Amino acid sequence: MTTNSLEKARAAAEKAAQDLAALESAEAEKAAQKAAQRDARQRALDTEFLSRWEALDAELLAVGSKSAADAVYEGVDSIAAVAAFWIARAKRNAFRTHARDAFFRLHGRHPDDTFARELSARDMMVAARLDEAIYGASHRHAADLATALEAEWLVPDGA
Repeated sequence: MTTNSLEKARAAAEKAAQDLAALESAEAEKAAQKAAQRDARQRALDTEFLSRWEALDAELLAVGSKSAADAVYEGVDSIAAVAAFWIARAKRNAFRTHARDAFFRLHGRHPDDTFARELSARDMMVAARLDEAIYGASHRHAADLATALEAEWLVPDGA
């Protein structure tokens, strides 16, 4: 190769390197813009979620707050009542975990221990809970019947 050919090849290589650097820079800028847009969208979603998570948590508390004994007393399937309680509890923990994660993304630090605290895990002991529910409901039904029988079949004290 001649010196002229080498110079042309070097110039072409240098031009290609400059073009590559420009393309890489443009690509990096585009990626940075996308990341900034994604971060802004995530920040908006986290802000909105944190403003609403407590209401969502309260809704699930209302769903899962009925005791199994109350459910059995009202004629609801006891297994469904126990399952509803644990499902609502698991959902509440999912909301709480998401709230802690959103707090961290927004503030760059973990929230204090009292914020969206995870509900403790307990052994479900489904058979024991069903037994308690049926036992409690049966006593309430018996008390209701006793009250009805007294009202219908006993003479009141002052009469």
